Amino acid sequence: MQVLIAEDDAVSRCLLEATLRKLGYEVVVARDGAAAWTILESDDSPRLAVLDWMMPFRDGPQLCREVRKRSDQPYTYIF
Repeated sequence: MQVLIAEDDAVSRCLLEATLRKLGYEVVVARDGAAAWTILESDDSPRLAVLDWMMPFRDGPQLCREVRKRSDQPYTYIF
C-alpha cells in the first residue's frame, strides 16, 4: 500500500518515512504542498496521505479541501 507523506521539515519527514517503510508501506514523499497536490491529483495517487498542517505553497487544510472537492476519484484517507 502506498502512503503519501507531505512534510517540509526534513527531520520529521525522514522519521515518518523510516517508520512507515519499516511497517511495510511504500512511501511517496512531498516536500511542500505544491508537490503533494501534484501527487494527489494523479490517477494512481496513494489512498492514504499524511499531511503537515503548515507547508510552503499549500498547507494541509487547503490540500484536504481540494481533495474532498473531487468526486470522480477514489476516496483518500487523510491524516
